Amino acid sequence: MHKLELKPHKAINGVKYKVIQLTDIQLHTAIKRPTPSFGKKVRESFESNTPGRIYNAIPKLPVAQDNKSYIMELLRLDPDFMKMVQEEEAKGYKILISIPKEGIPTLPGEDTIEFMNSKNGKRILRGIDKDKK
Repeated sequence: MHKLELKPHKAINGVKYKVIQLTDIQLHTAIKRPTPSFGKKVRESFESNTPGRIYNAIPKLPVAQDNKSYIMELLRLDPDFMKMVQEEEAKGYKILISIPKEGIPTLPGEDTIEFMNSKNGKRILRGIDKDKK
């Protein structure tokens, strides 16, 4: 049985590691199809040694936990991801998930920036600004 744990890493001599580094969360106005399998996407990135991006919808209810715990829960619930972790451990690798200490920055996606700079986006911003006063 495998479980994901959220704790600081302590290097062990003789153990080989593969690191999944989470860099940012981007919010999009365009509808993106959620990534069906996080495990397959991570495996592709490992094999090609290139960065990848995973898409997922924001839950409709507010998330009561911090983004680190939420992301760990998303990964834990993906059977392909857990299978990929087991396969990598069978090959002698320990999988680490690197999350910045300050948290994962949340940024607008390119499509969101374009929308906010458009005529309709500027109208929305003016409306929000009016409501604040």
